[in-house]
Amino acid sequence: MALIRFAQAKKPALKAGIALNMVKYRSGVTKDVAELLQDMGTPLLKTMVHDRVSITRSAITAGILTGTDQKAKEEFTSLAEEVVEYISA
Repeated sequence: MALIRFAQAKKPALKAGIALNMVKYRSGVTKDVAELLQDMGTPLLKTMVHDRVSITRSAITAGILTGTDQKAKEEFTSLAEEVVEYISA
């Protein structure tokens, strides 16, 4: 957050957002972290990328978008779309 605020002080039009990644399913910590970040005024993106074996293996299996894990593809595509929409607004 300090880095974001420092950069925005130099360039006020700079947009920044935090994407939660490596999120564990059924972990209460994710909700706690998201609430903490929101309470700090962090621009938190809606899309979360979950902790998946396919992501870990992606470096040796030609990547996520060419792989077979449809949910991973959907998360990465959704995140990319959200980032483009966020910075274009």
